[in-house]
Amino acid sequence: MHHISLQTYAENGKIVKEAKLDFGGLPTLWFKFPESEKDNLTDRADPFVHALIFPMMKEGGEFVLDGKVSRSVIDNVIMFCRLWNIWFPETYKPVTLTAEIVADDYRPDNRKMITAFSGGLDAAYTTYKYKKGMDSHFKYDVEAAVMIWGADIPLKDKESFDAAFAQAKNMTDDIDVRLIPVVTNYREQKGNWSYEYGSVVVACLEFFSKKYFYGAASDASIHHFALPWGMNPVTDPYLASDTFRFVSDGHEHLRTERAGFIKDWKAGLENLRVCWINEDKSKNCGHCEKCVRTKLNFMAVGQSHLPSMPNDLSKQELLKENLLSSKDLIPYYQEIYDYASKHKTMSEDWLKLLQKCLKKWNKQFTPNIFGKKRHKHSLWWHIKNRKF
Repeated sequence: MHHISLQTYAENGKIVKEAKLDFGGLPTLWFKFPESEKDNLTDRADPFVHALIFPMMKEGGEFVLDGKVSRSVIDNVIMFCRLWNIWFPETYKPVTLTAEIVADDYRPDNRKMITAFSGGLDAAYTTYKYKKGMDSHFKYDVEAAVMIWGADIPLKDKESFDAAFAQAKNMTDDIDVRLIPVVTNYREQKGNWSYEYGSVVVACLEFFSKKYFYGAASDASIHHFALPWGMNPVTDPYLASDTFRFVSDGHEHLRTERAGFIKDWKAGLENLRVCWINEDKSKNCGHCEKCVRTKLNFMAVGQSHLPSMPNDLSKQELLKENLLSSKDLIPYYQEIYDYASKHKTMSEDWLKLLQKCLKKWNKQFTPNIFGKKRHKHSLWWHIKNRKF
């Protein structure tokens, strides 16, 4: 049986919440918050349950946490672990979880929401959409957002985080949303970030569950997403509880549609940050696949100039060799072509160029299985030579 010891203390104007782990040789996990947020932070251990799901699954077995954990959190996490164990039985093992106090967890719904805000398109779409009441059914009172240092921007790069935070704050200030920096060393756990980031984002939001009943973050559209992935509509519901509802947002909207939600938001377009390969993590390089695709997303909704980009999109950028690294990116460009064709928002020249690129990429990433000489008894020989 493994014991997870929790502690909260003040340090240099920060509130620190940490978990000491007695398994896997893992370092102490910590999260730091501005001292001004002290009264908004939960006294429950629920966020650490979510933050530690994957390290616990990699170890497997029984775990006991200090403090108070909501009963629904334990129930949902057990199911979450069972599903990931089906996907990766050798990596993620079954877990049994309990706590010093297992608490009843009913609380009234106050409709108050806090969002995860990186300054990127997905985060901007979710925060702006709900703040402005643009969803016809779901109405939330968005008061605050968190930006996580230690996620996409490493802890050693304070300069980039400070600059990125200032840009993101320009966006949130413009719509009267308070932006809160949260710092964590989670990535020192050396896990698979592509699978684990969702549970960490949930934890960072959930620390504020004393004030906010809902926490939202946006990820891939259901139109084209891969399983398994760190946020997905299969296991995301098990990251919610009766004390804090995680809203896995945006699955119904394509990336181009999300651009449409914020295309007229001046502060949003001026400070949008989507690039992850630039040396300066606070700025867009303007030339990588993600930057090129984002410029196309906005072109497709009638916004050909993005002030946050160092340059407008050129045809040479779209035509350059090896722009795409994987066939998995092709649907994102097909989406742009389909949207622009339907809404007639791109010139004929750009549509023809995009269509040409799609044909090239589909050919580039499709194996020529019929062009090779194959044994006449092979499956592909019979398919190629079948008679109707």
